[in-house]
Amino acid sequence: MSVRYSWTQPCCTACWNERNPDRQAVALIEGVREAEVCVHCGGPTRSGIYVRIDPNEADYPTMVKS
Repeated sequence: MSVRYSWTQPCCTACWNERNPDRQAVALIEGVREAEVCVHCGGPTRSGIYVRIDPNEADYPTMVKS
C-alpha cells in the first residue's frame, strides 16, 4: 500500500500571516484539540487554519486519514 498525502493541510497562524499579509484566515471556531504539524514550518499548531496545497509541493505534508 502506498502512502497518500492530503491536499488539505494544517497551517500555523505565523505561516498564514507571512504568506497572506492582506488576508485574514478563516479558522475552525473551536480550534483543534490535538496539535498538528504546520505544512510550511513543521511546527506544532492548533490554529484550526487549513490550506489546499499539492502535497508534492508541501514541506511537511500530512497523510490522508483513513
